[in-house]
Amino acid sequence: MLAETLNAKKTLPIDLLPIIFRNLAEYLQCVPIDCIAGSVWLPVIQALDSLLRRVILILGNVSGSEHLLDIMVALLKVPQLSKSILEPFSKIISFAIQNLHLTQRVLVEICSLSGRAFAKERDKLYLGRQIVFDLVQALKFKINVPDNNLLLLVGFLLQDAGGILPPGIIGDISCGESFVHSNCNISECMRQPYLNDILEFLADFHTLSKIKNLKAPSTTPGLCEDTIGGVLKGAIAQYLALEMSRGNSKDSRTVSKYLPWLNNAPSSLQQGPKEFTECVGHMRLLSWLLMGSLTHTALIVRRIGVGTTALHQNHLRSSALIIQPVPQEASCHIADHVQLWTVYLEQVANLAAISSEAYNTTLSVLFEFWAKVTPCILQLVSHSKLSESVNLHFLGLLESLKETRSTILAKLLPLWTPVLSSNTQLSGTLHVRLQNCRDAVPNIEEQDFHASEALLKWLQRLQFKMGQIELQSSTATQFYSI
Repeated sequence: MLAETLNAKKTLPIDLLPIIFRNLAEYLQCVPIDCIAGSVWLPVIQALDSLLRRVILILGNVSGSEHLLDIMVALLKVPQLSKSILEPFSKIISFAIQNLHLTQRVLVEICSLSGRAFAKERDKLYLGRQIVFDLVQALKFKINVPDNNLLLLVGFLLQDAGGILPPGIIGDISCGESFVHSNCNISECMRQPYLNDILEFLADFHTLSKIKNLKAPSTTPGLCEDTIGGVLKGAIAQYLALEMSRGNSKDSRTVSKYLPWLNNAPSSLQQGPKEFTECVGHMRLLSWLLMGSLTHTALIVRRIGVGTTALHQNHLRSSALIIQPVPQEASCHIADHVQLWTVYLEQVANLAAISSEAYNTTLSVLFEFWAKVTPCILQLVSHSKLSESVNLHFLGLLESLKETRSTILAKLLPLWTPVLSSNTQLSGTLHVRLQNCRDAVPNIEEQDFHASEALLKWLQRLQFKMGQIELQSSTATQFYSI
């Protein structure tokens, strides 16, 4: 009767709609919807369908629209629900993403209930595809989405794919503590048509600058405009790493599809400015992928609460803790970002049984990598103009391995002796830092129970640093063409 009465009016009472929405949402939550035959609901759904089609035309002028989401959740439980109502539902979701405060509970219920309410696959995924479409539009800067909603959508997508949003970002979804895994199929909606868009978002080093410029004048509460871009890229990187790893397990051509340049040996000819810029872009993309992979590993281990002792090795290997978007064979082509690659390979090795073929293969790749890179570092150190910069970067690598409780630092030190002995011009402070790395004695107990925490802390700091470098690079290219 309520819907029919409102439909009979020429204009809807905008002032009364917030109260009507709230009361209707509470009423539907109390009604045992699934216990009433679908034929009884048929005229009700038809009337509400007509009403919602009128409401979506004036949503911008109506307050209390968040109750429409609760109404949608209730109606999706109706037996034999007509698919015609999906169109107004999708428009309400799109409006909510751009203007309202979303919650994880509502997103999970809408997607999971859609899968149960309809028989055809297209209808089941209709609302999920709308959510994914709006997310992609936001990542392409075609629509503006509030910070909390954008992070919530990325976290929702990430968790549906099997990942975790780092702690302290958004309380409703961080660490998966409140996440109940349901069959939401959001990652399925993203996988086929939009993975290339995700890759472009990650590869574009102007992305963070665009986000900062977009968020700076915003009056809505959220993360600092200097921070949100790096957080978004880190979460998207983890999602893409998961998807690429999943593809690698089924088809070895996945890496060639998304990173066709990875296995192409660099030309021995002199490279021009264009090729140099492309190479830097490739290294930047690989760094984000490795960041996403390592963040996933650290968060999973942190949530499970297990260490790396022999007691837990079987549990670690039986859980998909490490994702490998980049195969070990790519080692000789990514020397520019040695810190992430070194830690990445060590984590891959740690999840294999000691002395197993996988363990020995990974470590041999790592040592071969450094056998090729070390002479290049020595050559750079020999140039007085570059020696200070190279020394600082190399010292940063040593301190990173020490901070992440690396077990291979002691094994690599003999290989690095020529580089370390060449650092005779270091200042007193840098000599102290270098000596601390040389004298570091691993604490087995601390390494076992805090390795994931140390790795996560280092990754979060490196993520912020990478974000700031991209912001500076984006600003610089506006004035200088490379």
